[in-house]
Amino acid sequence: MVVGAGRLMKYPYSITGKLALFPYRWHWKNGRFVRFLGYTLVGVLPLIFKIHSAVHNPGNVRQWEEIRKKRLHTHFDPVH
Repeated sequence: MVVGAGRLMKYPYSITGKLALFPYRWHWKNGRFVRFLGYTLVGVLPLIFKIHSAVHNPGNVRQWEEIRKKRLHTHFDPVH
């Protein structure tokens, strides 16, 4: 990594420097797990978005707010 004066850094101390010098191409070419993780993430993202939208729809949020309201009590209150 080249710093402002044009010299190559001996060791990249910052996270940005480490990310800039990381051998991504080598890991993609030689690591099965990296390729599997990349392809799986692309394939599963639509499912994750669908689950997220189902869980956070207004009806479901209202239902869980009611469930959580039933839990609000002190130890001295009678059981609901």
